[in-house]
Amino acid sequence: MFTIHEGEIIYKEKYGSCPKQRLYVKPPEQSNLVVLDESKHEEYANVLKKIFLPHGYPDSVSSDYMSYQMWDTAQAFCSTITGILATQEVLRGVGVGDTTATPLAATITWVLKDGCGHIGKIIFAFSHGVYLDAYSKKWRLYADTLNDAAMCIELALPAFRDYTTIVLCISTMMKAIVGVAGGATRAAMTQHHAIRGNLADVSAKDSAQETAVNLVASVAALMIITVFGNSLTVFFTMIVLHITFNYLAVRAVCLRTLNEPRFLQIIETYLRKEMVTTPCIVNQNEPIVFFRLGSNLLDRRLCGFSIKMGHSMKKFVKKHPRARYMKGVQDVFKAKEYVLLPYMQSRKIYVMLRESATINDQLCAYFHAVLFGITICAINDYFLPVYKTTESAERPFSQICHTLHRAEWTKEAMLHPVGRFSLEPSIELMQFLNDIVEKEWIVLAVGLKQTGWDLSKHLLVIEEWRICTSTVVAKIIPPATGHPSVAPRRSSKLITFSDHRGRNINDASEYKAYTIEPDKQLAGGAADTNAEGDESVGRAPIEPTSLSIIPEHKSRHPSLQDDKDDSTD
Repeated sequence: MFTIHEGEIIYKEKYGSCPKQRLYVKPPEQSNLVVLDESKHEEYANVLKKIFLPHGYPDSVSSDYMSYQMWDTAQAFCSTITGILATQEVLRGVGVGDTTATPLAATITWVLKDGCGHIGKIIFAFSHGVYLDAYSKKWRLYADTLNDAAMCIELALPAFRDYTTIVLCISTMMKAIVGVAGGATRAAMTQHHAIRGNLADVSAKDSAQETAVNLVASVAALMIITVFGNSLTVFFTMIVLHITFNYLAVRAVCLRTLNEPRFLQIIETYLRKEMVTTPCIVNQNEPIVFFRLGSNLLDRRLCGFSIKMGHSMKKFVKKHPRARYMKGVQDVFKAKEYVLLPYMQSRKIYVMLRESATINDQLCAYFHAVLFGITICAINDYFLPVYKTTESAERPFSQICHTLHRAEWTKEAMLHPVGRFSLEPSIELMQFLNDIVEKEWIVLAVGLKQTGWDLSKHLLVIEEWRICTSTVVAKIIPPATGHPSVAPRRSSKLITFSDHRGRNINDASEYKAYTIEPDKQLAGGAADTNAEGDESVGRAPIEPTSLSIIPEHKSRHPSLQDDKDDSTD
């Protein structure tokens, strides 16, 4: 506090949004300014703040930074204590204190242990790396829980004296997974908290906080060991507190980027209540503990189907090679940057993205796929919780679903019904839903931005297959000229449109040559050529590719009988 009896305040300074300030005062009858600064006690507090908090705190970090760091600091304290208690048993396991143990045996055990850890890191990064961004809170909690499980195994080493090396290899592999998952998710959290492009500063101060906590926790662990010894009660108490504090830490984080659980929650609320939920409410209700399996998958629970984005349509075409149907779908989505294909047998909706699809197009495609699954369930009279409303009156989309169920133009009978699904959506229904999504997505996207969601990026898991345009030209190969070089090779894995088993592949008359020409159309169907018909400037030329297939009129798949007109040259 400042005490000013007389004088003129010339300037006043404040440090960010903190109460720290300075006054520059001209006392009466003096020619020089006097600086009125804060007390020494406040200066010491500011020094600690500079050491452990990012520069410009609290304006330089997100609003949930301090609540997260408090719980994260508490869990780090508990983790350090349990780690020291478990290390004592690990050292005994490798031979410390045992007069019969040799340095060579201890070295071999240690090398094998570390080797298993390296293998665990590589395997986990390969199999789960893509999910660590999308589900950072979940894997943050799982990593620390797995770390506690590894320490429990290490504490039980005396019970497995004959299998010390194997047990240590298992626990080290688990800790290696913890290192990958914990480090990656910590980076994701740091990126979220750094709102001024100060990622390095926030990360450095987080490391300083953790170092200080580890130092204090190490002293506390030594005192516990001195007083209580290697107490199991203390160990398990710390583990319970560690997991609890971790859960509270990830719950305190309010991420503003859409991943699948958060996006599904927003869509469900939008359909049932016609409102867009704020990021904090969605984060509070986001599932981060349990995996959902089978019919309890979040997307299947909401729309009855699992949504697969960026996958190849190969599986779908192999099961449903109907050219007329695929052309109809192509016409429906010709103005879109994606194509939706429902695979009724396994209740999956494949979302094929075009090469030019943007972040907005990808989010719209996922929203479209959810509505598509709900309408398919509606025409099959398959009940979904989204049809329920908290009010007596039905919401518009629920009314639309009931109307589509009663209409005949919305459905076609399936050749092979699966369970309660005997009807598939018609092309007319796809076009009708396309018109609805085109209007509703604009409203939803505006609502998301207004409530604070970041739509400049997303965390949906998307594979890398993309749709591009090509022109296929068929030419008959005369017997005298032979067939393309790929045709005679019996070991070729060339897949044809029709079943060629039992035919003579050396007979050139059985083949047509198909040449894949360079792309000449844009995603929306507009021509991408200049006045002379040449390719537009800026498109990379694609080398023509030749392949051979058996003519359809000589060997025809039964499922292609209704597409006779569409499968010609």
